[in-house]
Amino acid sequence: MQAPDFSAVMAEREKSVLRSDTFQSASSNGKVLVAGTASGALVSSADAGRSWSRQRLASPASVIALTACADGSFIGLDFYRKVWIGDAAGQQWSARPLPGKINPMAIACAPDGRLWVAGSHTTLLSSADRGQTWEARDFDEDALLTTLQFIDDQHAVVTGEFGTVLTSADAGKTWVKQAPIPGDFYPYATVFTDRSNGWTSGLGGVIWHTADGGKTWRAQDNRAAAPMYTLLRQGDELYGLGGGGLMVVKRGDTWERFDHGLVPPAYLAAGAVLDARSMLVAGSAGALHVVTAPGQIALAAHDPHTPSQGAAR
Repeated sequence: MQAPDFSAVMAEREKSVLRSDTFQSASSNGKVLVAGTASGALVSSADAGRSWSRQRLASPASVIALTACADGSFIGLDFYRKVWIGDAAGQQWSARPLPGKINPMAIACAPDGRLWVAGSHTTLLSSADRGQTWEARDFDEDALLTTLQFIDDQHAVVTGEFGTVLTSADAGKTWVKQAPIPGDFYPYATVFTDRSNGWTSGLGGVIWHTADGGKTWRAQDNRAAAPMYTLLRQGDELYGLGGGGLMVVKRGDTWERFDHGLVPPAYLAAGAVLDARSMLVAGSAGALHVVTAPGQIALAAHDPHTPSQGAAR
């Protein structure tokens, strides 16, 4: 009896990007792209997504967010209450535990290099020494903070469960609680383009806009009617990536369907801007692609030989 041929299985396992990968985070420092999976793998590319290298973090690990600091280094946020400090090449990573029992949800690297983590119990953590020590700020409420952004070196905004909005005008020294986003809103993603204008996306494809720094919000029409899990700013354009593998682009006060040219995966959950015309999009079933306006595939990022209309894997 002939032994089973597992060569195809072994070949699949040796790929840099696997069909079984669920990507949930991505970032770029302008030279290197990094994407993280639910199973604790990181893939990186130094050639705009033409090729990728893979490494597995020590278990347990699940990289739910990635960001790049001003010096080019990367920071990864792990579901298992730790951060990963990465070099500018995205190759060397070291873990730092988070204090207490916070369930982390979002991370930012401020312009001054301080790390910030937002999470459960309306808690913010900050570190001035790359995660060696942490300071905690608790706002005495039981809300899950889900997004965190430094707009510039002084101004920052946090959004979270029940429409929570926190803003800072002094680099995070103090925080002001704004009126909540209407409807007990749960933000999946929030992006501000300046101190005044911001957008947040949530359940059912709802997208809100503020023109006064988070004090008041107005709903905008999302023609895709699908939840957007990531909002990306690319130059003067704003894009959403979300459910059904759909993308939207903001046109005036409306978010219209954007034809990314892919056979869509179940969802797109993460993205990173490469340049003025192209961006990395990532999600379920190993979907990891570089797309460019007006929606044609620039590169099938995990396999440069894949045809431009190949299925997301």
